Amino acid sequence: MKFRFLTLLFMQGVIAALCQPVEGMSLAPTRSRTGTIVGQVRVEGHVRRSEPLTVYKNRHFCGTSVKDESILVGDDGAVENVVVIVGGVDEVIEKLSHTIVLDNKDCKFSPHVQAVSVGSEILLHNSDPILHDVHARVNSETLFNVGLPSWRQVKKRLTVPGIITIGCEVLHTWMSAFIVVTSSRYFAVTDSTGQFTLGGVPAGVYELEFWHEKLGRMSRKVVVQADQSAMVEVVFTSPGTDRGAEINH
Repeated sequence: MKFRFLTLLFMQGVIAALCQPVEGMSLAPTRSRTGTIVGQVRVEGHVRRSEPLTVYKNRHFCGTSVKDESILVGDDGAVENVVVIVGGVDEVIEKLSHTIVLDNKDCKFSPHVQAVSVGSEILLHNSDPILHDVHARVNSETLFNVGLPSWRQVKKRLTVPGIITIGCEVLHTWMSAFIVVTSSRYFAVTDSTGQFTLGGVPAGVYELEFWHEKLGRMSRKVVVQADQSAMVEVVFTSPGTDRGAEINH
């Protein structure tokens, strides 16, 4: 009996010791081991303003021209509509899907460039009182081709990674848009100041991939540390610097 009592006391002491915090160790929940990537994309080289795109059909509504959005550059060289993707993220991280909207508004696609994760849906919409068409291709393969009178809305699921080129084939030849579908969970599109922010990226070393419809592709290695911001600046060279790139402000 005495032996059992001593054994019980001994076990209680062991449990109590194990429950005591070790010096220097916090019992508070550990912070997520993620950081943030903040950056800006610019272009260098001689550039000149591009001309508006000529409208050939429905001029009674569209007017005679629309703005060329194929390359939008600020006074400081900041580039809008550059898609930024974090490559090499651990595959066990859950991928998220979203619903994005592609509108036909004022005789152009809006927005001009989008990025989205694989499995997401796109809602095709027409805000104009005229007939539009949404023809989506990856390379030469047609994904869908949908006629859109003003009363119609259509949803399509984007199941394959790649760069989708959008056109309107009711003789609206000036209209274009791009959707980058990625298997990465971490992506962004630069704003009018050329800036982007990617939050909640797990700590590690990654390859950042940059894509622009006119400037091409570029990559940069980035080190993400927990609870810190990694700063990245990417500079494209203007294509055809002997004649200047055609740009819009």
